[in-house]
Amino acid sequence: MTGHPPPQDHPATLAGRRVVLLGVLGAGLVAALAAVALPRPAAKPTRPAAGVASIAARPPGTGPPTTVPPTTAPPAPLPTDRPGARVPGWRLVWADEFDGTAVDRSRWNVRHDEGRDVDLGCNVDDPENLVVSGGVLTLRAQRTVTVCGAQLRQYTESYLDTIGRASFRYGRFEVRAQPPNGPGDSQGLWPAFWLRPDDGGNGEIDVVELPGGADHRRAATQAIFYDYTPVKQDQRWEFPAGHPGDGFHTYTTEWEPGLIRWFIDGRQVWQRDRATTPWFDEAFDKPYNLRLNFQVGGWLGTPDAATRFPADFRVDYVRVWQR
Repeated sequence: MTGHPPPQDHPATLAGRRVVLLGVLGAGLVAALAAVALPRPAAKPTRPAAGVASIAARPPGTGPPTTVPPTTAPPAPLPTDRPGARVPGWRLVWADEFDGTAVDRSRWNVRHDEGRDVDLGCNVDDPENLVVSGGVLTLRAQRTVTVCGAQLRQYTESYLDTIGRASFRYGRFEVRAQPPNGPGDSQGLWPAFWLRPDDGGNGEIDVVELPGGADHRRAATQAIFYDYTPVKQDQRWEFPAGHPGDGFHTYTTEWEPGLIRWFIDGRQVWQRDRATTPWFDEAFDKPYNLRLNFQVGGWLGTPDAATRFPADFRVDYVRVWQR
């Protein structure tokens, strides 16, 4: 992913990962936009002017906390009785089946201002874009135009992670999900399930990225990163028939010492190891946490006029096994 900026992984910040950089608007245009009544979801309360056209990455350790305060409820029992939960040779150690009516705060951090500009106070991720219903987590992207100083922000997004709650050194990581990848109405949409190291240093494992747009809609991307200069290895795997958005599909990564394998619907599609990756042991021999998010823009470019909003990234479950 060309131009992939370095994330800020301090638990209180998470600033600036893969944020769209838009041009600065003239003062006259901003004033005109501010005077226009813009449609918003009925349930979303009016907030102070927020959003940016150019978002600067916040340095680690600055600004307010990015998480919505967690609850203290104990985690739900592991769903070992669910279809697919028992895997020979693996032991289920962490899972979320999204059976409740809200995000389980004992498992996830809900990010509220990832990508926040510390000077303008502009938010990107909105907890109101997360919905749990009918056994499915929905991460939503909204076209919500708001003015912030002399800048403009056009979208709100969704972001969950397990920093400080759950991390794993090796394991089998799986998500069953459906992106909003229509053939002509998903340009600029970017859902993903990925892992980053607890130390915030080198390394990233992308279980799956599901970019939208006509050029990507039949493909799912698998990737590993050493850093964001970029030093990376990735591939796009095209579905032999259909595409990721035609229903729920299962995306799995098995990470073991010296070896990482990727699967889609049970079929192995990629592998990296010490032979293909000289920096493998340096990057992939430490604890990693989980990331589940839905971004708008980034390396995909901005949405076009046909991109449909609100757009929903639907997740049936997330599961982790270890040997």
